[in-house]
Amino acid sequence: MAWIETTKAGDIAVEQGMRIITITAAEDIKKGNVVTLVDANIADITAAETGPFGVAIMDIDNGEDGEVAIAPTVVYCLPGAAGCTAFTHVMPSEQTSEEGRIVDVSSPTFDEVVGTALETGADGAAAVKVQLGYM
Repeated sequence: MAWIETTKAGDIAVEQGMRIITITAAEDIKKGNVVTLVDANIADITAAETGPFGVAIMDIDNGEDGEVAIAPTVVYCLPGAAGCTAFTHVMPSEQTSEEGRIVDVSSPTFDEVVGTALETGADGAAAVKVQLGYM
């Protein structure tokens, strides 16, 4: 019986056209967290943090350098409780217990959008593919 690895948040889905940058984390960041590139924090809209956004592709300790995927990379993200719908713009969850997760946004502005969900998902049950960037 072959061993099959489970896809996790922060995994790269499509390597073609991949864009990776290095940031110095302003707090502990886990692989798969949506990160605001302005201040290198985990994205939390309730704290009025806006884009541009990236997704951590590795765990990054506070004050350490680490890699973040940026547009146009397709990466896996965990949806929040409100979920996300395929082919809908997504933004960071507004729930403090869901820092770094994504949810649908109905009337997006360019500085709220993480990207476009390519799959439907809910409540962090499984990571979903997201095309990073406003498209």
